[in-house]
Amino acid sequence: MDIWLIKAGEVLPLGQDGRKMRTALLADKLSERGHRVMWWTSAFDHFKKDWIFPDDREVRIGNNVRILALKGFGYKKNISIARFYDHRQLARKFRKLAPGFKRPDIIVTAMPSYDLAYEAVIYANAIKVPVLVDIRDAWPDIFLDQVPNGLKAVLRLALYGEFRTLKKTLKKADGMISMMNTLLEWGLNHAGRQRTWKDKVFYLGHRENRRPADGGEKLGRLKAELSGKFVVTFIGTFASYHNPSILVDCAKKMAEVKDITFVLAGNGEFLEGVRRKSEGMPNVKLPGWLSQSEISELLSRSSVGICTTARKAEFFPNKAFAYLSAGLPVISAFDGDLKEVLEEYGIGFSYPPNDAEALAGCVRRLYEDKALYKRMSEKALKVFKEQFDASKIYESYSEHIEQVASTQEKEEGVRGYKERIRKRVS
Repeated sequence: MDIWLIKAGEVLPLGQDGRKMRTALLADKLSERGHRVMWWTSAFDHFKKDWIFPDDREVRIGNNVRILALKGFGYKKNISIARFYDHRQLARKFRKLAPGFKRPDIIVTAMPSYDLAYEAVIYANAIKVPVLVDIRDAWPDIFLDQVPNGLKAVLRLALYGEFRTLKKTLKKADGMISMMNTLLEWGLNHAGRQRTWKDKVFYLGHRENRRPADGGEKLGRLKAELSGKFVVTFIGTFASYHNPSILVDCAKKMAEVKDITFVLAGNGEFLEGVRRKSEGMPNVKLPGWLSQSEISELLSRSSVGICTTARKAEFFPNKAFAYLSAGLPVISAFDGDLKEVLEEYGIGFSYPPNDAEALAGCVRRLYEDKALYKRMSEKALKVFKEQFDASKIYESYSEHIEQVASTQEKEEGVRGYKERIRKRVS
C-alpha cells in the first residue's frame, strides 16, 4: 500500500545516529512489511529551534520511505503566535501540494500539528481514503491550563475557532489512535461518539537500549565523573511543560550525599536558566543535546530516570519508555497512565509537581534501599520487554493500519455494488 504519515515537530532520523521516535518507528515497521511510506513533516527542528533544510525538501530513507519536509516560518518558543503562523503555513502548503501526489491507500495524521491534521482529514474525505488521527496531546485544552480559573472562560471563547477545528477533525476521522487511554477518551469526548474497533491505544514505546561501542564525545568526558555514582537522569526538552529545574533544587537538598550525581540532558528555552541556577554545583551535569548513541550510553550509566512537569497533568512521555528500556526505575510527576503503570508494577514512584522535597525523598529511598532498587530495576526491564518494546508496539500499530485500510476498501466496494444495483433497478 501507499501510506501517508503526517507529523511535524518530530526528530527526523537523518544520518547514521538519527534518533527515532513514534513516526519514524512506525515508518520503519510499515516499510518492513512492504508498504511505501511518505512522511509529511516540517523543515524546522522543533527541539533545537533551527532549520533542518532551508527550503521544501524531499529525502529518501531506504527504498520504501521518503520524507517531504515543508518550510514554514519557524519559531523561538513552543507557546507563541509565531508557532501558530508556522503551522498555518505548513497546512496551506499541504493543501496545495497533496493533490499532485499519487493517491494514498490510507492517511495517518498526528495532532499536533492541528492545522495540518485538519487539512489531512479534509483531503482524505475528499478523495475517499480512510484516515486515522494519532492524538499526541490535549490541544487546545492545554492552553487553558496556562491561565487562572477566572480567565479560562474568556480564553475558551478566544479559542473558539481552534476548538471548532479540533471537533471537525476528530468527527471526520475514521478512527483515533493515541499513546495513552486518557488521551483517547479525551478525543472521543470532543468527537461526541463512542469508541469503535478503529480507535486504539498504542503506547509510544522505545527500542531496546543497547550500549554502543562508542558513546560519543560528550559522554566520553563524563564517563569518569559518573563512574561509581548513583546517577539521577533527565533527558528531554527544557521547556515550560517539562522544565527540569526542580532537579537542581533536589540536587541542592542532597548535596551532602557525594556519590549522587544529577544529569540533565537536552536543550530548550529554559536551558540557560537551569545552567545559571546550577552554577557551582558539582553534583549537577548539563551535557546538552545528545545523539541516540549518547543517550544509550548515558542510560546504561544511569540509576533512575525522572519525568518532570510543573503542573498537574496526565501524560506518558517518550523519556519514560527510554528509562524503562535500560531497566531504570522511574520517578514521575505525571498522573494518568504513567502513574498507574508505576504503581501497578512497582517500578517507580510518583511525586506532586513542584515538590522538590518529595522528589528528593523518592531519590533518597532508592539510593538507600539497595534491595528495593534492585527489585524495581529488574521489574522495569521485564515490564518494558513485555509491554513497551517498540518492535512489538509498531508491529501491532501497522497491522491495525492495514486492517482499517482493507476494511474501508471492502466497504467502499459493497457500497459501489449496491449503488450499481440500485441504478439498474431504477
